[in-house]
Amino acid sequence: MTVSEITVREFRQARDGLRRFLTAPGETGALNRGFVLLAAVTVVTAWFSETFFFPDEHFQVLEYMAMKLGLTSPADLPWEFGARARPFTQAFLYFLVARPLRALGLTDLFDLMFVLRLVTGIVSLAALFGFARWIQDTLERADERRAFARMLPFMGFLPYLFVRTASETAAAAFFTFALVLVVREGRWRRMLAAGLLCGIAFECRYQSAFLTLGLMAWLWFQARVKPSALAAFAGGGLAAVAAAALIDRWGYGEWCFPPWNYFDVNILQGVASKTFGASPFFAYFYLEPGTIFAPITALLMIAMVIACLRNPRHVVTWVTVPFFLVHCLMAHKEERFLFPLAILAISWPVLAFAPGRPLPVFDRVWAWRKSWAAKVVGWSAVAAMLFLAVYPFGIRPHMKMAKYLYRAFPTGLHAYSFDKDRFDSYPMVQPKPYRVDILFDRQDLEAALRNGPLYLFSDTPTLPVSLPQGVGAEMVYSEFVLARTAAADATKIMCSYAALKRSGSIHPPRLAFWTLFRLERGGANDAVPSPCIPDWNSKRS
Repeated sequence: MTVSEITVREFRQARDGLRRFLTAPGETGALNRGFVLLAAVTVVTAWFSETFFFPDEHFQVLEYMAMKLGLTSPADLPWEFGARARPFTQAFLYFLVARPLRALGLTDLFDLMFVLRLVTGIVSLAALFGFARWIQDTLERADERRAFARMLPFMGFLPYLFVRTASETAAAAFFTFALVLVVREGRWRRMLAAGLLCGIAFECRYQSAFLTLGLMAWLWFQARVKPSALAAFAGGGLAAVAAAALIDRWGYGEWCFPPWNYFDVNILQGVASKTFGASPFFAYFYLEPGTIFAPITALLMIAMVIACLRNPRHVVTWVTVPFFLVHCLMAHKEERFLFPLAILAISWPVLAFAPGRPLPVFDRVWAWRKSWAAKVVGWSAVAAMLFLAVYPFGIRPHMKMAKYLYRAFPTGLHAYSFDKDRFDSYPMVQPKPYRVDILFDRQDLEAALRNGPLYLFSDTPTLPVSLPQGVGAEMVYSEFVLARTAAADATKIMCSYAALKRSGSIHPPRLAFWTLFRLERGGANDAVPSPCIPDWNSKRS
């Protein structure tokens, strides 16, 4: 049999397997089809999602990896590196993927980051599928299983979270794998493997320890596992922590214990709350719905509380409650801190509202699952999912400009800017050498032009100053999609937005569309002068 014949045969086998998977009867087939839909959107999201939700997933994971690849200087890493307060485990796992790929010729770092997002998404999808199949198997009523299967594709926040190279995403996947292992069978080998996975989750994100403690308590008090099995579980976790100590030694170049350093800095010293602020105990009930997925996340927060009240013996309750309450007690709160619960959250609606559980007053809500309100909630999540799949956004990422500079200036860039907060790019993809000098007025610009053509940054799609006589400016690149046709209008909107931030009752984050111009005496001129300069300095007390 030739290679081509073998390839055709394997393709046909895969095609037939997928057809059987999608056409499985009843609620199993519905669950499979929902999963495949989420998987397809996850792949698309991984391709387009070059940004990050929060800077930590880049600076404290990818930049750590890049440092070990020789691409980032330790001096360019965040302060947590010097404090030895972050684990190296997730960076090490990515290093194991990145190092051989670079040796095989995948040297473009943005292509490499896509691969890492895709790998993260695949691992998360596997954890989701295992958990979803187990939950469906535990549901006794056919209408529960059918409703659960049909709800899965409406959990639109999952693809975006699944491709985040964030500690929260990694912890969610590894812990969910562990949970599925122990609830299906309590043999000591599975318990050992589950403990190892919980240890890896802990070494990706330390707060996942409260998920593990809840799981251990459930195993002891509810599942009544043998002490030997529980010892195997604990042994697996300790083995992961011991291995992580070696990884941290490899990462930091010296022996240290980052879990204690993290606890000391952020809890005992309170650096996080002092630097980033504190929130009230109940803050997560308004932080989590404060996203593009507001309807579905608001419903899930309500369902979480009711599910725990109606299912006091369920393992999902035992792992959710301690994790959630501890985070409520912590002073500094962010919506991402609850992301390790993302996969578990798919079970909350059915556990909260399906009939046959304590507190039957909530049974009447079950009939609303086919109402127009439920459809609005579900389809709004799908719309948000599809939007983020092709146009993701995050908190001040500006990864578009970083990507352009990385590919357009492989031998380095010397540029200028009138903005006090200059664009510094990201260490691992920064052109080398890279330098941005600050200009204060037009005289500074004229002096710089004496040395020849120059590149000028602006945080709007328009020129921040009028050009000297005989100087042309060409827009080279802008993060604003319509910069070629609506630069002036966009800048006017940014000025109004800045005024709202200064004097309004709300304080949205600063808006910037970094743009790069090339200035040259006698050169072409297609740049638009700025109609106004956004003033972001708050005048409120």
